[in-house]
Amino acid sequence: MTDTAILAVILAGVAGILAGRAWAAARRRGGASGRPSFRTSAHYTQGLHYLTAGRFDLAVSELTKVVREDPDAIEVLQVLGTLLCETGHVERAIEVHQRLLARNDLTRAERSHAMAALGTDFRRAGFLDRATSTLEEVLERDPKNIHALLEMQRLYEEQRRWRDAYDIRSRLARLRKSDDSAVLGHLQAEIGREALERGDRLSAERAFRTASSMDRAVFPALLGLADLYATDAPGKAVAVLEDAIRIAPDRAYLVFDRLAQAYTAAGEANRFASLCEDLIRHDPRDWRARLALARSLTAEGKQEEALGLLLRALETNPQVLLLHLETWRLLRAVGFDKGAVASYLAAAEQSLFYRDPHLCTACRYRADGMLWRCPHCHEWNTFVEERQTPAATG
Repeated sequence: MTDTAILAVILAGVAGILAGRAWAAARRRGGASGRPSFRTSAHYTQGLHYLTAGRFDLAVSELTKVVREDPDAIEVLQVLGTLLCETGHVERAIEVHQRLLARNDLTRAERSHAMAALGTDFRRAGFLDRATSTLEEVLERDPKNIHALLEMQRLYEEQRRWRDAYDIRSRLARLRKSDDSAVLGHLQAEIGREALERGDRLSAERAFRTASSMDRAVFPALLGLADLYATDAPGKAVAVLEDAIRIAPDRAYLVFDRLAQAYTAAGEANRFASLCEDLIRHDPRDWRARLALARSLTAEGKQEEALGLLLRALETNPQVLLLHLETWRLLRAVGFDKGAVASYLAAAEQSLFYRDPHLCTACRYRADGMLWRCPHCHEWNTFVEERQTPAATG
């Protein structure tokens, strides 16, 4: 695995655990030279080398040899357990952390760390009840344990317990004195979405507005407000969606369908074409605006104009599969005009198809559509649409 997020976690563990506790561990366990015996092992040195090189399976192998030679190497066991969990060997990670907790010579900090790590193992393995009880026990002993609080937040998010996740994140922000307004805003947006689904419009509006007040760029809060107003107040929905485009023009495509419907409901259907034209003038490579406008023109019976828009979009974005599909539909509708077909084939020859790839900037996880929370690294608002350069002609 080459996941940069995992590497960051592991290296932080090495720096924080080994460097911070090695001296104390040596004194407690009687290292004659002031250095723990495991640090003289060639396997330990090689394990660290593999760890920093991102070769995690080999690092696991070397560190396993270290603890086999020196069962008292608690610091190495802590790192090994975390590494096993991060590389998907969750059952072995559980065994390592349970083995650690069976010892009676752990410091309070070491025991809390091992228990929090065990809670992570249980969550990754899908044992949610055991994860919850383990993490709650850690927080009873150590209410300020950052690791346990982060895991509880992730656990609540996976269970869609958005209010509990919000409360935990608020505690974390106070403890770390950090600005977590973006994450808190996204959690409020989820609270609002859930309220809207159960028909509690008042609570939904309150949550969406709270989210927007925390961070105006919390896009799902704006989408939620628009959905709330769509039926009874389409004019207000239009205002919210236009504001969303001003705040994040790169995500304008997420509101196209909603906005077209809201304009129509408000009796201003022609404004959608003007909006798309403005976006195209601002960014001539915005293929989504051209596609949306082409579909609108097609619905009005203006296939020739729509086809021209699609062909121009393909000139700069020949790799987008949706453009090709829409072009073929229109070519069929206009009777496969020879000139239009020739223009299309010229663009298609440069094509490297992909389906709307969205990329997590934190861990490089890929998804077909926009996600607000990464299912891999659990970070919020990290997805962007990857713009690819057309293949060069030979």
